[in-house]
Amino acid sequence: MEATRQLYWNIGEKGLMYLFALLALAIFIIGIVKKIKRWKQGRPIVYDNLGLRFKSFFSAIVKHDLEVFRGTFRRYMHLSVFYGFTVLTFGTLVIAIQDHFGIALFYGNKYLVLSLLMDLFGLMALIGIGMATYKRYIDKPDHEDYTFDDALLLVLVFAILFTGFILEGLRIYATDDPWSLWSPVGLFFSTVIKYFGFSIKAALSFHSFLWYFHMLLTFGFIAYIPYSKLFHMFASPLNIFLRSYSPIGGITLIDAPSTDLINIGVTRLEEFSQKQLLEIDACISCGRCQKGCPAYISGAPLSPKVVLHSLKRHSITKNSVFRRKENDITNDLILDKVITKETLFSCTTCGLCEDKCPIYIEHIKRIVDVRRGLLSVDAGYPAEIQKVFKNISEVGNPWVQRLDAKYYLTEESKIPILSKIKETEVLYWVGCYGSYEARNRKVSKVMFKIFEKAGVNFVIMGSEEKCCGNSVRRLGNEKLFQQLALENINNLNRYKFTTIVTSCPHCFNSLKNEYPQFGGHYQVLHHSEFILELIKAGKIKPKGVKNLKVTFHDPCYLGRYNSIYNAPRDVLNSIPGLELVEMKNNQSKGFCCGAGGGRIWMEDIQEHTISSLLVKKAQRTESDILASACSLCLTTLSEAVSDIDSDLSSQDIAEILYDAL
Repeated sequence: MEATRQLYWNIGEKGLMYLFALLALAIFIIGIVKKIKRWKQGRPIVYDNLGLRFKSFFSAIVKHDLEVFRGTFRRYMHLSVFYGFTVLTFGTLVIAIQDHFGIALFYGNKYLVLSLLMDLFGLMALIGIGMATYKRYIDKPDHEDYTFDDALLLVLVFAILFTGFILEGLRIYATDDPWSLWSPVGLFFSTVIKYFGFSIKAALSFHSFLWYFHMLLTFGFIAYIPYSKLFHMFASPLNIFLRSYSPIGGITLIDAPSTDLINIGVTRLEEFSQKQLLEIDACISCGRCQKGCPAYISGAPLSPKVVLHSLKRHSITKNSVFRRKENDITNDLILDKVITKETLFSCTTCGLCEDKCPIYIEHIKRIVDVRRGLLSVDAGYPAEIQKVFKNISEVGNPWVQRLDAKYYLTEESKIPILSKIKETEVLYWVGCYGSYEARNRKVSKVMFKIFEKAGVNFVIMGSEEKCCGNSVRRLGNEKLFQQLALENINNLNRYKFTTIVTSCPHCFNSLKNEYPQFGGHYQVLHHSEFILELIKAGKIKPKGVKNLKVTFHDPCYLGRYNSIYNAPRDVLNSIPGLELVEMKNNQSKGFCCGAGGGRIWMEDIQEHTISSLLVKKAQRTESDILASACSLCLTTLSEAVSDIDSDLSSQDIAEILYDAL
């Protein structure tokens, strides 16, 4: 006798099954179509590199890459459920094909192997659900705000798997299946049923009832998917496929130069891109963005996860049949109704949320786009930001200071100005803070001395150098940013130079990554890279220090935005006698100083400032110096260090190096 079993054993009429299957499929398709229509309301997106995208997509889905499923427990939890249901779905399709087309797929060795696989992988899925339950309701390491939907899905999936195994056990018990060893989990349930003394008649009756109950659970689950959190099983892979391959912190590009820079932001959902609307449904609510967000940790009213959830609720309400009149557009506005200004301007655009997100959601783009929407709103920006915009627009810097040549004087010589030299090897971009802020002017003077000591032919732009516009752009004022960029580029393009060197990663990011869009194509180096080149060339030679412990803070715009982690460390490690001690979370996981995204110009309203939290992390290393390589970081960290009772000092890597020459 060839190994097989009767399909739909102990089931009479199958018509009810087909009716519920069609109903479930119809509800499922309607839900999917609604989601797609909601996404298509947004601005169109363009994507390329299809080969790379498919490779990344299948790698993430099939292998559950650690890059996506970070953490061994979570990875195996997802793998168990994913492959468990994959094999069970495949087995169900095999049965359906044999039943409808008469193709003998469920016979002989194929039947035995498939029966064994379905049992083992079904058990694996059941274990995965148990792991998810433990992680959510017992261990609870990330957050405790799970919803009814979370619990319902766990109960529903568990019930489908568990009733399926009971059905198999009842069948094996009632038929005395000779091939039961190939269904080990079903055989176990059969043994339990026999132990409790079920009669064959009772087993048949209970099997018939439970089969329809199992069927209703399964089709109900399928119908529920597009309306539940589980829809991320479709949206998340799609978001991975459409991920940006640009560096972290990218913002929505605007045609440059543009004639309409007022109506470029987002005030309503449909003004987001289709990818951004997809992200709202793709979010898996893992909480990693929130757990790593410096603003959230400091007590500010910002959680990247909550922002997405709020937009999702707004999207559902806006697209529901109970929505208000179409001409009442004020009900569709995002700002204040969905995202408060306090939340919007708490973001430092540090990019840590994007680094931690396992499915590549771009939070910074969303924040900046909504900030841009304030350009079309009278008095939309906070008062202190409007004042900064006014100052920069009128004078070219936030402090309304006119350039004093004395700022650029060292004891030995006067620094040459580009407008007088016309051509040079190195143009040192001093930046607003290096030009006008007292603490950073010291760094500028140190850099001039290092250049002179190394024999570098360098100049500065002087009064022709305006604010680079980096923070202005991330605060949402694209119009002012483009004015600054075009003016700076116009001035730069009149002269000849080989390399631009700057100590400020914010200036570095704009000059290197954003100015090319406006015709400004330059070779740009951060001062850590340039100093390292001088050391390697033997043009400067650190003599050494005695028993100096230094911990280095990775600036967000140098590290996560531009992947420069080694250069500043190599500069410090070149100093004999200096011990570099790393903080617990560094490099791509480095904590923000709190100054980015224009936050340096705004007052801190939270209980703990981000910079003070960073200083406390640095104190745990028991270092003498908290080193940085950023003008904004140096300002905020110097202030934070002065506010605490500690021997820790805050210095730029250039200052530390110069003291060792």
